Amino acid sequence: MSEVLHGGLDDRELRTLGIDPASVLDLSANLHPDGPPPAVIEALRTANVSRYPSPDAAPLREALGALHEIDPRCVIVTPGASAAIYLVLSALAARGDRCAIFPPTFGEYARAIAAAGAVAVPSATKPPLFTPALSEDVDLAVLCNPNNPTGRYLARPAVEAIAARARVLVLDAAYEWAVEDAWDSTELVRDGAPAVVIHSMTKLFAMPGLRVGYVLAPPSLANRIRLRQPPWPVGAPEIAAGLAAIEAIEERRHALPDLQRRRGMLETRFAALGCRTTTSAANFVLNEVGDAPAFRSAMLSHGFAVRDATSFGLPAWVRIAVPSEAHLLRLNAAIEACVRR
Repeated sequence: MSEVLHGGLDDRELRTLGIDPASVLDLSANLHPDGPPPAVIEALRTANVSRYPSPDAAPLREALGALHEIDPRCVIVTPGASAAIYLVLSALAARGDRCAIFPPTFGEYARAIAAAGAVAVPSATKPPLFTPALSEDVDLAVLCNPNNPTGRYLARPAVEAIAARARVLVLDAAYEWAVEDAWDSTELVRDGAPAVVIHSMTKLFAMPGLRVGYVLAPPSLANRIRLRQPPWPVGAPEIAAGLAAIEAIEERRHALPDLQRRRGMLETRFAALGCRTTTSAANFVLNEVGDAPAFRSAMLSHGFAVRDATSFGLPAWVRIAVPSEAHLLRLNAAIEACVRR
């Protein structure tokens, strides 16, 4: 299977184009615009790397259990959410199993399914609503909620309707933190449903250089997943940073209304320029601009990196993360210039 493309800056590409990487604001990776909390930076600076960390990241696992009000034995810390996806599928998908996915969606699902020897069963969604549904029984269903790249968010009944057609639901909740009045996906695990929920600490705390994610699963599934994981999934710096990030979570939650307001302003801006846009519940917007690669290149010349959605099967669409208030005016001007080029 071919390599999956991701967001993020490519310094070699920028230098080839004669662009200083330091001059580009990255809106292609869906990170929180406030950057990492200062406490996370301090935790990294003081982390003790002179001794082995806990082999199962116990301090962080216990803190995450408290955060989600769940038994820490139901928490498995991973080096990022992508690693969690591969770990979960390697543990729960048998060779030949049929695994539903809902494109356009995160490309690593199909790759992880193939790596497990299982078979991806696409149930494609269509613009502009991109509403996922499952019309046949499968072994596993892998669902991103809210979805990447569309931002489409499903209420619990819709998720449970998909789960009812699968032996196990794998729910990627990497962007759940960005949803206003989100239902708590951990309820599925607390209720003992055959469901696994995957979280990322990268997006909310804007620390992609640290790989910290985690899995929430009922005991029977958690035990199977844990057997597939080698010791020391993350190091002392990741554990320290994760603990500091949890302490800063309320501050991030308080900033959510402003982030959502700016997302609405971006959607309104694109609509005023005649571009279709999805109804996103996440911290990014997906917009139809005509020629996505050309739009991305034009935006780079204005100092912004956006995500060309061609690799999602959407060559006319781009995904743009919500910026800080300080960058919004300049971003809107760049968008208008590039749409009307």
